[in-house]
This record gives sequence, structure tokens and C-alpha cells, in this order.
Amino acid sequence: MSHLQPLAALGGLLLGGALLGGLLWWQSGLQPAVSSDDWRPPCVARLGKTYAEFGPTVAVDERPARNLLFGVDRSGSNRELADAQLDAAVAYAATLEPESGVGVLLITDRSDRSTTPDMPFEPGEVGRRWTAAPVLCDGCKPDSLFQQKCLEQLDVAQDRRVGELNAVEDGRRTRLQEERAVRIHDWRDRVAGYTPKPGTSLLAFFTKLADLPPVRREPERTTVVVMSDLEASQAGERKQLDKFERAYRASGTCPEASWLPKGISGLEIALVQSVRDGIDADLWARRWDAVLTCAGAHVRRHRYSAAVPLRQLLDEPAGPAIALAD
Repeated sequence: MSHLQPLAALGGLLLGGALLGGLLWWQSGLQPAVSSDDWRPPCVARLGKTYAEFGPTVAVDERPARNLLFGVDRSGSNRELADAQLDAAVAYAATLEPESGVGVLLITDRSDRSTTPDMPFEPGEVGRRWTAAPVLCDGCKPDSLFQQKCLEQLDVAQDRRVGELNAVEDGRRTRLQEERAVRIHDWRDRVAGYTPKPGTSLLAFFTKLADLPPVRREPERTTVVVMSDLEASQAGERKQLDKFERAYRASGTCPEASWLPKGISGLEIALVQSVRDGIDADLWARRWDAVLTCAGAHVRRHRYSAAVPLRQLLDEPAGPAIALAD
């Protein structure tokens, strides 16, 4: 008996140690992962193939992306406001979110893009968003206490992971926007002294516009903001526009014209008109409205004012209530 009692005590200690070790091992599977590379708690490894690659789902950001193109008239008739308008266009372009494509073009006497220092068009980059995946299917219940506890930890860990991934994406988008803003302002500095030759042509500008990738590929998602006094400086172009507009008003239909801009159908074109003494602003606005409408574009008309930020101006309804420039 004296020998059996120590053996029994030793056996009890061994059994208790084994039970305690098993409990610690079971609980250790429910602790958060230490490694930053594996965000899931270690217990997931014991849940089987269903959770072998479990994680948040990612989808393309559904916010509607658009392309925004600015055309700035730096001709002699618009020179008084040209710098202010270019600065307004650059300020607007630099604050666009990275999913929007953007470009700034200079309205000149020619449609040949190689002769004009336009800002290269920068396409938008679509963002991504992560969302948490359900840890259990609808109507399903945990099949054990272990699975229940593990899935509770997995749910918490996944929410934390989703927050981390979306924070990284937000930082990436902010960096893209800031880098693009630097490029836009650098371009503005390089073209500060550019002045086109006399004879600026808006028809040539729209020909150039039609050749740009966003206009060819995504006209329905592209807005063009034309900042100009809209007055044609070339005698031949003035006659064409005058004849076209009179025929359009007389018949109510679009006249045939071989020179009508092609390739701009589906575009939204906002005419932001500079108004100055000595020209009939309404006449030139009507003429271009008729020409562009007959070319298939959707036309909005605004009056430019240095006192109204361009973003606010374009977000307001078009019409005569827009303040006139000084």
C-alpha cells in the first residue's frame, strides 16, 4: 500500500498536467495571430477547407468616374482673362479625385496637337473597396463551442483587416491625387508665357478635341469645358457660322455643312463665355450652341465670372442668372 499511494499521486499529477496542457493548447488556437502577414487567428487552421482562404472581398469602386477636359482660349480677344481662366481650370483639375480623367488644352489657330503645348490627358484610375465576408452562411450555426469562439475572433479580426486595407487604399488615392496635382501645376508654369498666333479657330479646337482618346472611346462620360469669348477671328469661319445659324433658326433643323465638327457626338460641352465690351456675346453663344448641338453634343451655356469658382459655376444650372465678368 505504501508503494501504491505515491504512484497514484504521480498518476493524478500526470493526468492533471495533461488536461491542463490540452486546455492551454485548445485555448491557444483562439488567440489573435501574432504575425502581421496572417491577420486571421490561428484557430482558423483547424476549421477545415471551408476557411482555408477565407478573407474580405474586394470590388471595384462603384463611384461614377468621368473625364473632364478644359479648353482655354489664349487668343488676343480673350487675353485679358486668359491667365485667370487657365488658373481656374488648373485649380479645378488639380482637385479632381484620381478616378476622374483630366486634361487641359489650349485653343489655338491650328488643330495640330504637336504645335500646341497642351497638358497630356491623364486617364482616371478606379479605386477598390474591401468588405467583410460572412463568417457563416445564412441560417448556419456553429457546430461546436470551439467553432463558435473561433468565428467570433475571426469576425473581429476581419473587421480590423478591412479597415487596414481600406486605409491603405485611401492613402494610395490621396497620393495619386497629390502627384497629379504637382504635374498639373508644373505644366501650368511651363506654358505661362505661351501665346498662340493670330487667327485662333474654335473649329480647329473641336477637330483636335475629337481626336483625343476619352472623346473617341468614352464620349458619354466626358465633359468639355470651353473657356472663351466664343468670337471667331477668321473671316471665313465667321461667315460659315453666321450662315449656319441663320439657316438653323429659319428652318428649325440642322443644315448640311461639310465643316461641321465630327466625332464629338455624345459629349457634354459647357461653354463658359467671357463677356467684354464690343462684341455681341449672345450672338456668338447662339451660333456655337447651334453648331455643337447639330454635331451631336449636349450644350450648356454659362457666363464666366472671376468671382465665382469654376466648380461652383459648373454645378449650378446654366442660364442668364450667372454673374457676368467685370
